[in-house]
Amino acid sequence: MARAGQVCGHCLLHPPAWAGAMALGDYRFPNDQFILRMKFGAEPALGRWFGDLLGARWAEAGMPLPDRIVPVPLSRERLLERGFNPAWEMARRIAAALHRPAQAHALQRVRHGTAQSSLPLDARSRNIRGAYACSARFDGQTLLLVDDVMTSGATLHEATRVLLRQGAAAVWIAVALRTPRDF
Repeated sequence: MARAGQVCGHCLLHPPAWAGAMALGDYRFPNDQFILRMKFGAEPALGRWFGDLLGARWAEAGMPLPDRIVPVPLSRERLLERGFNPAWEMARRIAAALHRPAQAHALQRVRHGTAQSSLPLDARSRNIRGAYACSARFDGQTLLLVDDVMTSGATLHEATRVLLRQGAAAVWIAVALRTPRDF
């Protein structure tokens, strides 16, 4: 596990596709309860709250200003089930805080699959492979990809891969919480 501004041992051995990442904290009690309430208790206001906190933290830390902010999309089925996309709730508030544009539909989830949270870590990359598409071009742009939780990093890796293929110069990550490796 890395502290602020450090690179964890896993990332040193297996560098991710993204340029860097920021999380507000670890996915453990009591923080995890906010995520569970947001996602499964239909409380989109918690997503906006996380977005406000991430936007402020991003600016305070002097992180690079992105050209665009992009949320990790939900499949149509999951969006209908939840009624909102937590990542979009966060992304639009980050965009407001940083005075940058956000694109709700730049990245699309084209394949519905088993929920990542229900799978063992080693199955998540296979499950998410090919699940995203993007028709927009981001030639030379720096993007900020937003999601609620980073566990294995498989979802963010796949989405980053797609955005880089569409010409992004760099993709940075902002998540509310991350699951520590010792979890």
